Amino acid sequence: MEIPKLQIVEQGFKQDGKLDVQQAVFDEFRRSEWPSHISPGHTVLITAGSRGIACMTEALRALVACVKELGAKPLILPAMGSHGGGTAEGQIEVLRHLGQDEVRLGASIHDRLDPVVVGEIEGCPVYADGAAVAADHIILVNRIKEHTEFIGNFESGLIKMSVVGLGRIAGAEAMHQLAVRVSYARAIKAIAQVLFARLPIIGGLAILEDKANSVRRIEAVSAAAIFDREPELLREAQQHHATLPYDLIDVLLVDEIGKEISGAGFDTKVIGRIMNIYENECERPRITRIALRDLSEKTGGNAIGIGLADYVHRRLVEKMDAEMTALNCITAVAPEKGRIPISMASDRQVLEAALRSIGVWTPASLRLAWIVNTLDLEHLAVSPALADEARAKGLTVREPAFPFPFDDAGDLPGLRTVLGFRLSPRKPGPLGGNGVADAS
Repeated sequence: MEIPKLQIVEQGFKQDGKLDVQQAVFDEFRRSEWPSHISPGHTVLITAGSRGIACMTEALRALVACVKELGAKPLILPAMGSHGGGTAEGQIEVLRHLGQDEVRLGASIHDRLDPVVVGEIEGCPVYADGAAVAADHIILVNRIKEHTEFIGNFESGLIKMSVVGLGRIAGAEAMHQLAVRVSYARAIKAIAQVLFARLPIIGGLAILEDKANSVRRIEAVSAAAIFDREPELLREAQQHHATLPYDLIDVLLVDEIGKEISGAGFDTKVIGRIMNIYENECERPRITRIALRDLSEKTGGNAIGIGLADYVHRRLVEKMDAEMTALNCITAVAPEKGRIPISMASDRQVLEAALRSIGVWTPASLRLAWIVNTLDLEHLAVSPALADEARAKGLTVREPAFPFPFDDAGDLPGLRTVLGFRLSPRKPGPLGGNGVADAS
């Protein structure tokens, strides 16, 4: 099979400049009405989720310092639905894996799961952790972005954090059960309205990122304003959401999926596959086959999203924690995302199987792209047809072209390794026969 050579495409995402996260949090906290609510000795519960948000540790640490400055007692809540195996210990370990422990954050981390029913909506119980019920105040912290499971005015942000974060695994299960009947958008909003009415939520700290996944700005939103303000913040976030530069792709080769990359392993809005039986699919992009190579290190064996691929490397299946993956998929009412695709023993076999199931193609017509993951989209390697399209769009295309760097076993180095070699000045020394450093 003649697989065409690749070229590196640079999307050229612009950054607004490095934000001083600590100062931004201090400024927003002082601008908000929160200091007028918080008194010495009060317990202030602060949510910490499982996503790989680059500035999260710094933002949480700064928010903890603001609370302490008022003489109050901050308490971190591991707020992540069923992630971490749905256990208190597992979720604390997820935070630790993200660099968020008690020493770094300067606050205690709640170490129990204590589901409490605080209300009901349409026959569905509304849960909150006992720590949320007992707190004097609650501050939600989350990134505002598109959700992986649905399209609506409220997607992934502060409202969702109240439902799946404060509700933890019981809240996540209840919300997803209700979503089957009334849709995600309605279920999240309805449950959140009960929580805001019953719990001492004083607001949320919204994190907004640029296309390079760096924080653009931070905004404190009062509880009274969240339901009106978050849809506006979502529209802003959508303008800065990194996407693939193509609407039509024959084969997308992906190095890794993981929970810290996206709640569904893949960012479904990037690949155009939501695969949820009670929600609408994306209109674009249209990708005929997705070939997946591995799990990220930080996902801890959680392979949710594997079912969104068509072919996978066997190493991924061997690494996956079946029980953890099942728990996450069942809690999310998304068994489709835990299905295991056809698995192959090498990257070459995975890629060739994908190429055999896209219809008629030639090396000149093939529309193939290789990415690290759906969060890291600044650089991608593409076939000649997509390189030509990238040039027509004004994107930078690096010369020269190079073959897929398969080793003797038919496996590839990670695209990050390839990029590190091809985008840096070449140094004297031995190279692999396929044009990448031997140390790949």
